[in-house]
Amino acid sequence: MQRSSTSWPNYRNQYYNPVYKIRSLIQTLDAELAALSHRCAVSKVNVLNPVNPSIGYILGHSSSGTKYKAKPEPQKSMAILSDGQPISAAQTRTLSSMYRSRVIDAFRNRRIFTVYGNYHTIRRALLNRGWLEKLAPNRYPKLQSLPEEVLLQHAKRGNDYEAVAISKIISHFPAFFIWQPKAQRDYHSDVLPLRNRVRRGRNLDFSTKVGLIGCAEQHQWFHERGVCGMSHPRFYRLGGGSEERMAFIEDFRQTQCRSLLKYILENIQRLPELADPEEGTIPISVVHFAVTNLKKHFDEFEHRTLDEECEKSKESENIEWQDFIMDSNRVIKNNAKIKVTVPLLEEVSKLSRIYLTKLEERRRDYKWDGCRNLWILKPGYQCRGLGIIIRSSIDEIWQYATNFPQRRYIAQKYLERPLLIHKTKFDIRQYMLLSISDCILTIWLYKDCYLRFSSQEFTIDDLRESIHLTNNSVQKRYKNKPNRDVRLPKNNMWSLEQFKIYLKHSNAPDNIWDERIYPGFKENLTAVVMASLEETDFVENSFELYGCDLMLDEQYNPILIEINSTPDLSPSTEVTARICPLALKDLVKVIVDLPRNPLAPTGNFERIYEVNYKIKRDFDPEVGLDICGKAMTLFKQTAPPQKKLMRVPTKFIKKTEHTIKLPLKRLRGPAAQKTKALMESGVTEPKILRSAAKEALALRYTAPK
Repeated sequence: MQRSSTSWPNYRNQYYNPVYKIRSLIQTLDAELAALSHRCAVSKVNVLNPVNPSIGYILGHSSSGTKYKAKPEPQKSMAILSDGQPISAAQTRTLSSMYRSRVIDAFRNRRIFTVYGNYHTIRRALLNRGWLEKLAPNRYPKLQSLPEEVLLQHAKRGNDYEAVAISKIISHFPAFFIWQPKAQRDYHSDVLPLRNRVRRGRNLDFSTKVGLIGCAEQHQWFHERGVCGMSHPRFYRLGGGSEERMAFIEDFRQTQCRSLLKYILENIQRLPELADPEEGTIPISVVHFAVTNLKKHFDEFEHRTLDEECEKSKESENIEWQDFIMDSNRVIKNNAKIKVTVPLLEEVSKLSRIYLTKLEERRRDYKWDGCRNLWILKPGYQCRGLGIIIRSSIDEIWQYATNFPQRRYIAQKYLERPLLIHKTKFDIRQYMLLSISDCILTIWLYKDCYLRFSSQEFTIDDLRESIHLTNNSVQKRYKNKPNRDVRLPKNNMWSLEQFKIYLKHSNAPDNIWDERIYPGFKENLTAVVMASLEETDFVENSFELYGCDLMLDEQYNPILIEINSTPDLSPSTEVTARICPLALKDLVKVIVDLPRNPLAPTGNFERIYEVNYKIKRDFDPEVGLDICGKAMTLFKQTAPPQKKLMRVPTKFIKKTEHTIKLPLKRLRGPAAQKTKALMESGVTEPKILRSAAKEALALRYTAPK
């Protein structure tokens, strides 16, 4: 009996740290003990030899031996620590004043921070720099419920009581460094704190799938070869308008045509098994239909089909496409034979190879397609692999998106030909940091990264998530396949150094990481950020760390898959336990140290691009618009005289072939004699038109047809 790949998590591959749970238990016990001792605290008095015999003790006897329970007289407040040494009220006030002086000094130097969540690396880095923490409400809730006096009685240097006591004193001051969740409201905006959130509109928020599509639609306006260029799979919003839905349907159909022809070309050596002129069940018209649409698709790139009119009705066209998709899938998936001779199929395959090559030269993403026409459906605003499925039927895609409209699914073309390592799919997690100063937006890229592998070998015959989704949150639910290559890591992660060693010993070109892969990362991420600037809120001192997921094609070209705004920085494996704390430490160097000292080191973060966003946005009607250009001079052509002809260069004729015949005004005096002499000699003098004529001519030849 074959075991299922879905099983309990492999706990041996996970990294656990029980210290935090033990500390929370100790803090809870300490808080309860402190509250109890505060309620039961009494002065430290010698019970056998009391100084004041009139006081009634808890033992209930007097100096004469008579038992009674008299009400004790009020004593001076005196606290007893856990070690038995009392702290007077004066010492408590001294400690409180010392903490208050530290708080005031931190406020003047803008060194108060708040960190939400278990980001202890950032917390320790700021404390080591002399910052004071203003605790979040959910941090040490038991201790925060205690009064300040109790906290001061138990406060020692570096313990939790001291941290909570300082936080209570600092509660009325704003924080100048805030690490917060994405959905939380931005507090203390008036002091412009260092905040780990860069806000932007939903249409261009590249940390969501829907926003990434919007950035892909805008990036061509910022394209610069070698600097800014986005390489991504084709994707569509399934809940968008009718035009986008029709664009997806058209893309699906054209991809099906290419899939059939690619299947025939990949099996060119066994054409006798595909073609059977007698017993074939698929007519040759199916292949001709694919080639015809492939040629039509290529003509659209060449702008040759602008004036063609569609003669077929919409209904008949849909029926024709449904029949083609059904028959082509029978050939690809069920090995159905085509009713055609082998020589004719060879001729058709040669023609299809020509068109496929030309199309792939224009669209590099067509090289990533295989023969199955697979599309991956992702929720538009979710992450960690939730709700993702892979389908090859357009009816199933529409049905699934319709059943869950609240998820706002997108359809992304699945990469059927990615680069594999030991027959296993992988992706690369790369960190990107954005920082906004008073006028500059800076893009930082982390030089270190890591690879995430799937637990199963790659195949397109099985569409389970354990094979195709490399997210750690997905793969930790599955066991590694027993017959998987032993050279792959058990925890399904590689460091960058391990990947470079693999590239060195494989057939990859020399120095491929530094010359193609890492520069490709820079181009992709720079293009995404530039495309999102239109809806970005430029708030000074804002920053954000992103986890970018990229893949490589068979030629080692990077492909941007998605970007996450709250990446997982937990030490889930040995690889992430090393790289994640280092990335957070280097982030503090860039955000905190660099503005105070321009020569401060930035760790592994590299500045790859800067944008000056301070432009004049307000329009002043009195000043108007500045127009930089040159006045256009238009010439009027007159009929050449029959006596003499002057040869005009071809270059000049092309520039003046569009002319307007305007009636000339009658000229008198020397001007008329000069014009008459020029016309008799065969030379035409150019006439400069007036402004009204220039405007009319410009409108006529620049208006859209």
